[in-house]
Amino acid sequence: MMKNFDVLFIGSGQAAWNAALPLAMAGKKVGVIEENKVAGVCTNFGCDAKAVLDGPVKALEIMKQYEEVSLNPMNASINWEKLMQHKHMIIDPLADQVQGLLERVGVTFIFGHAEFIDPTTIEVKNEKYTAEKFVIATGQRPARLNIEGKEFLKSSTDFFDLETLPKEIVFVGAGYVSMELASIAISSGANVQIVEFGSRALSGFDSEFADKLVKKMSNEGVAFHFNQAVTKVEKNEADQLIVTTDGGKQIVADYVIDATGRIPNVEHVGLDKAGVIYDRQGIVVNGHLQTSQKNIYASGDVVKKDVPKLTPTAAFEARYLTRLITGQTQAEIDYPLIATAAFTLPRIAQVGVTTSEAAENPEKYTVKTIDLANTWDYKAMNEKEAEMKLIFDQSKNLVGAANYSNEAPEVINSLTTIIQNKLSLMDLDKMLYAFPTLDYNLPFYLMQAMG
Repeated sequence: MMKNFDVLFIGSGQAAWNAALPLAMAGKKVGVIEENKVAGVCTNFGCDAKAVLDGPVKALEIMKQYEEVSLNPMNASINWEKLMQHKHMIIDPLADQVQGLLERVGVTFIFGHAEFIDPTTIEVKNEKYTAEKFVIATGQRPARLNIEGKEFLKSSTDFFDLETLPKEIVFVGAGYVSMELASIAISSGANVQIVEFGSRALSGFDSEFADKLVKKMSNEGVAFHFNQAVTKVEKNEADQLIVTTDGGKQIVADYVIDATGRIPNVEHVGLDKAGVIYDRQGIVVNGHLQTSQKNIYASGDVVKKDVPKLTPTAAFEARYLTRLITGQTQAEIDYPLIATAAFTLPRIAQVGVTTSEAAENPEKYTVKTIDLANTWDYKAMNEKEAEMKLIFDQSKNLVGAANYSNEAPEVINSLTTIIQNKLSLMDLDKMLYAFPTLDYNLPFYLMQAMG
């Protein structure tokens, strides 16, 4: 007998379970189909794992800063094997925890590969399922260069499961994945080289901050090769990998990570049979996250969209679908400001109007730079390169910000609240933050920037 659901999700990541949970609690009959690990990439193979590995690496960075001014040298170092054991202890139980949480409120899990056979029916392991509404939340996967020797290339997922850290690592691409993992690898004792097709790292982030980071990482031993495309990877007689570029470089490595981007999982889901329109950038949706079939929705990184494909965005879309499906709203999705961050050392974070957009439109925006390194609190932390840029419109409203410091994401989160809610200096003057904290000084920086 064919099983029927009110809502059936394909995928169980942030774009799915953040809707499946409240929908089931609201009395909907909810199913979740998963062919890999419950809770998706971010929880099992991405952001959460990165956060665990990054924690002690950031601690080392802060210790080095304080060794210059107040600490006796400790010669602390990362124990990779111990760190990975800690990562497994934290991350490995999460899939079962999320599954248990959902099952306790009545969500049914179906394990296997899902494929539409028509717009109203999906098949998993020869079993057919129908639903009033489907939500495609299949996410993305790492891109893979189509070059000779591509079988030797690894992904960020592989990096997060390394039992021992390779001595010589090459990253292909200089986006946030490469730069973040390179920061972890170099701090953990590996020799790192980064090959980038373009002329700079961290495209999309403030170029001056990205250049400062490249200079710092270069001083720490990372070798950058810009304007170079990897054309081949092969093994030599010593069982090492040889990475060849179109510029004639040959780089010897033990491990090569392809971090050239991610692509949406739109293949082998039966989208053509379901009549769902998609392209290389993802599934096409309207303002209600509906696909070309009104009973089929899409959420998360698989969606073709202009906003950043990030975990918070996926969770936001899932919460929106909850309100839509339960009749709490009929409005189109309205994305708030989305803060982005590269968890390098230091961090780079930004929100709202970017510095590049401001530079291209000087008649609309003014950029003010705050030399954080020369403020008392950053001096106390011995952050010698800390810097912040604030972007104002012609009415002196704060509309964007970028920050380069160990605390950049936290500072930008606070500024996101200010920009999103259009808070004025008078509004901020009515608030009392804890002191001494970085947030406490934000109104002062804004006042300073506004003259």
